[in-house]
Amino acid sequence: MHLVVQLHSILKTALLCMGIVFIISGVSAFTVTGVSITPSGTLNPSDAVNVSFTVYAASGTAFPSYDDLQFVSGLDEMVWYHTIIVNDVENVRPSVGGRTLTISGFELSYRNQDQVIVKVSIKGRIPQTSVPGAVKNLVTIQELDARGYAINSTIVTVNHLIGTPTPTPTPAYGSVSFTSIPSGANIYLDNAYKGLTPLTIDGIPNGNHNVVFRLNNYEDATRAITVTGNSLVMNIGLIPLTLTPTVTATVTSTGTGTVQPTTAPAGEFGSLSVTTSPPGAQVYVDGELKGNTPATIPGLSAGKHAVLLVIPGYLDLNTTVVVSAGKTTEYSTALTQPEKTPGFGVIATVLSIGGLFVFRKFRK
Repeated sequence: MHLVVQLHSILKTALLCMGIVFIISGVSAFTVTGVSITPSGTLNPSDAVNVSFTVYAASGTAFPSYDDLQFVSGLDEMVWYHTIIVNDVENVRPSVGGRTLTISGFELSYRNQDQVIVKVSIKGRIPQTSVPGAVKNLVTIQELDARGYAINSTIVTVNHLIGTPTPTPTPAYGSVSFTSIPSGANIYLDNAYKGLTPLTIDGIPNGNHNVVFRLNNYEDATRAITVTGNSLVMNIGLIPLTLTPTVTATVTSTGTGTVQPTTAPAGEFGSLSVTTSPPGAQVYVDGELKGNTPATIPGLSAGKHAVLLVIPGYLDLNTTVVVSAGKTTEYSTALTQPEKTPGFGVIATVLSIGGLFVFRKFRK
């Protein structure tokens, strides 16, 4: 065995001196299979570990006699065990220590038709200085050329994570998207006004917070949320206020009319959309001013309602509109101007004509 190693060293020196160096670049003369790591789970600093694998050094193409097969480990307390198998004939080699094991090409070089396999098993310990959360190299398999340099295309590494990965820090802030039905509700976060729905608020500190949805003619909706550096979505269906039924609604303009509105069970409400020609008429519903046309009045109880439309220069319009639950009832009308009656100008004209007739008669 010692003689073989010496001959190998002498041949390398001779080749270098002669300037004849055979380098296989970009082609791996071996393949690695059956890698096993025990234990297979978490490995921590100072843990014992076993690694085994099989190297097909030659199959169809002979391993170059001027190259070496080298194994390098980053473990501590290393012991190497390997067996060379040629055409199913096993040759168990003595165990050796140290972080490096090199098998000479003379031991692996046979005919092209011969199959050469190397089975390797190592025992070692994860270095105590290994950093948890980092990847540790357990063993590297590589082919060395005649000059003793590793052929990059042949390098195979077996790595393993040490400890557990460092968890990603949880952000200190989160965001919440607020929507409501109907939209346009005022949002108060921890008693501070933030805007109208739909609304997204970023940069909310982690922790518990109170939210209030507030919209006219609807009950306030109060919710508690917990932000943990995440993105939340909150959608609230607002509940209409229960309207007190109006017994009578009296409207006075050119005349007086009384309307008895019908009431609806709680929660049965609709909307009224009013348009006029010309626009800008004041809209009174059951005697209460609701805005100017065009106008949409939400939260009306289902049933009949007295509607009064008032605009200067036009006749006031009194009517009754039936509102349907869960729908928007549309009412559109053209307002009329009052008819003009003869005034002072007409009388003056008549008097002038009469005076002229008297004057002419007197002259005769």
